[in-house]
Amino acid sequence: MKIERAMIAESVPVLRLSGELDLSTVPDVRRAIRELIDEGQVSFVINLTNLDFVDSSGLGVLVGGLARVREKEGDIKIACANRRILRVFEMTRLTQLFDIYEQEEQAAQALIAAGKFPGQQAA
Repeated sequence: MKIERAMIAESVPVLRLSGELDLSTVPDVRRAIRELIDEGQVSFVINLTNLDFVDSSGLGVLVGGLARVREKEGDIKIACANRRILRVFEMTRLTQLFDIYEQEEQAAQALIAAGKFPGQQAA
């Protein structure tokens, strides 16, 4: 599992996950999400396009992260152009919980348009 942090659209944090999101890598992803929240970043994008595999524990850490940020009036948008990973979200009906976009920029603009980043305007 590789976790890369970046900023897009000038101020929107993104976590880019690659490899396998499973029971053995969940603690690393949970830590990365907590670090963002602890830094005051309660709205961000998680990019899953480069994931090779996700299991139920991986989905659970994403749902748990979403619950934590929503408690603080934040949000997580998912960027994923990987059909195999998208299919898992569809089969588990997590597409009803998460807003999923093909590209990071689209997800970031959705957060900005929703007012999650005051002072910025959607392009």
